[in-house]
Amino acid sequence: MAGEAEIGELRPGRRWMIASAVGVAGLMGLSIVVDEPVDEQNDLALAGSELTRTDSGATVWRGMLSNLGAEACRDLSVEIRFLDRSGGLTGELSARASRLAAGGRFDLEAALPEGAVELQVYALRWRTRDASIELGPFRPRPLARSGV
Repeated sequence: MAGEAEIGELRPGRRWMIASAVGVAGLMGLSIVVDEPVDEQNDLALAGSELTRTDSGATVWRGMLSNLGAEACRDLSVEIRFLDRSGGLTGELSARASRLAAGGRFDLEAALPEGAVELQVYALRWRTRDASIELGPFRPRPLARSGV
């Protein structure tokens, strides 16, 4: 690496100063991770997920995202992916809401793509008074096929 050769050519006192700067930068990066909000990670939950048939015979997925937190979510964005047996993408659902009150719910609905057997909440993004949160992707879960 170019950086190693340059550090080796410096006087011993300067090597220590550069190493200290790198160490401090590493600690600052660690503190950013530690300071990231963890309280909000469980504020949103996919509380419902079901498959139904329309009068025309099409299969529709319906879900509900619940705000379990103590404050409203603003600028909510949800990305859900539908996956086939091999984990390949068969379709997506993107939805947005400007505000979701504490204790509120956000209904989601999409035509089920052909071959979809799993659902993955790919991304959840929202803002609170103190933080901007982005979570995902989450582990895929099987689509319940009872009643369809």
